[in-house]
Amino acid sequence: MDPRFFTADAWGEVAEAPDGYPAFVPKSAPRNLALSSDALGALDEASNRLGVLQGIGRQLRNPHLLISPYLRREAVLSSRIEGTQTTMSDVYAAELDQQELIRAPDVQEVQNYIAAHQLGLSTNLPLSLRLIRDLHRRLMQGVRGRERHPGKFRTYQNFIGATKGEDATYVPPPLPEMNALLNDLEGFLHEQALRPLVQAAVIHYQFEAIHPFGDGNGRVGRLLIPLFLRDRGLLPQPLLYLSAYFERSRADYYENLMRVSTHGDWDNWIRYFLHGVFTQAKEAADMADQLVALHSRYREELQAKHVTANVLALIDALFENPLVYTRRVESLLGVSAPTARATIKTLEDHGILRVITARNWRRIYQADAIYALLRGE
Repeated sequence: MDPRFFTADAWGEVAEAPDGYPAFVPKSAPRNLALSSDALGALDEASNRLGVLQGIGRQLRNPHLLISPYLRREAVLSSRIEGTQTTMSDVYAAELDQQELIRAPDVQEVQNYIAAHQLGLSTNLPLSLRLIRDLHRRLMQGVRGRERHPGKFRTYQNFIGATKGEDATYVPPPLPEMNALLNDLEGFLHEQALRPLVQAAVIHYQFEAIHPFGDGNGRVGRLLIPLFLRDRGLLPQPLLYLSAYFERSRADYYENLMRVSTHGDWDNWIRYFLHGVFTQAKEAADMADQLVALHSRYREELQAKHVTANVLALIDALFENPLVYTRRVESLLGVSAPTARATIKTLEDHGILRVITARNWRRIYQADAIYALLRGE
């Protein structure tokens, strides 16, 4: 890390790490920020778009129609920023334990992200350092980085972009400063000094700058965004995720984060973050419209054909996972094997399901139109 990159306006100061290399110690989270008119305009646009999404979430007859697939997309893309190759197809296959359909070796990392997010949504713990450690423990369970003490803040100096200070692009604060900053961040999570969306942007930067874990910091930092918004009542249903936006504009993401550190440039970071909220809220709303429309069309067409209740129930299940096989249908619907096969056959005859395996035994079927929507195609 080159100290010359840090200007007089840097959000913190360059200190000496234990190994003698420079490290950056950010200031405490800001409780007051003077934003430009452009940033305030972006805040209004993002807030309005988020309000629209909130209304859609409340009107959905089955919120899981959108929550379930969107969470999986977030998990895939958040993990992809960290270098995984897992696709939505791999995730769905892994959930059904169809190992032969999985192409990526790191699908467990994505499944862990989903599990960590569900833990954050279901826990009775408030937003706190304890919850952050719990999220990290679940995230790192049984995957690469598990040797770096999952669920525990680091007890050593870490580096970003290298394994030693001289080659690192960024060196987070040494331990004493890290612990003090974490305590400040925990208090900041419950303060209301800033507008919630601005505060979410600040929280994300502060967590990334502190970098308190040996691995998995980016994913935990991105998990905190929807959990914080839910905590503040901005989005009771977890429908907004920013990893797709961060992944599409990865260079801008890292540059804007770094410019807060080097130049104290909160305005550009917050404008970038708010544009992401606007973009992803619109994308989520559009996906909701398409999924609801497809779901309604399928049900209306099938009801006009006087299909069984089992067929309609299977349609609902396919929107959570568009892959299916006979024993899966038996379990989902509580029916016999012949009934399960007949139910699948009905949807196959209507062009909704298609066989995607060559074998004759334990065939796997995919709902192509549903899968295309869930992938964002």
